[in-house]
Amino acid sequence: MLNPFEIFGLPVDFQLDSQALNARYLELQKALHPDNFVSASALDQRMAMQKSTEVNDALKTLKDPILRAEAIVALNLCEQKDIEQKSTQDVAFLMQQLQWREQLESVENQKDEQALEALAGEIRQETHQLLTALSQSIEAQQWEQTIQLCDKLRFTRKLTEEIERVEERFFE
Repeated sequence: MLNPFEIFGLPVDFQLDSQALNARYLELQKALHPDNFVSASALDQRMAMQKSTEVNDALKTLKDPILRAEAIVALNLCEQKDIEQKSTQDVAFLMQQLQWREQLESVENQKDEQALEALAGEIRQETHQLLTALSQSIEAQQWEQTIQLCDKLRFTRKLTEEIERVEERFFE
């Protein structure tokens, strides 16, 4: 696994300096721009393009808190976890997921904008709490808990996207 932090010359830390990340990204993209390699060999052109792709992938990883957390776990455990193999073992959270999904379905069927906004607010609050817990679990190097929190955040992200789709349908 490529170390996205190393590509940008940043410390391996969940808390990132966004300005430093963006500034370094612009520097790297400018250095790797195809115009700089017009007269270079085909090999050098391919290498620059590959490096540019790695920079873009690293940026995507570092900007996404879930991917960033998973990269930190992978770097510390020296392995990449298979996202598809994960499933949360938190029964209370599984029950909460079912409740939220039923609530969303009910809100959609009733076209209740206020209830949708209330649900969206609840999910935003849950996401914020999960991100705070994620930061703390990384700091404490509690990798299994970090992985479970990433799973929960994936769910809240997907539910947020579904809420946004329902909201769009309300306004069509």
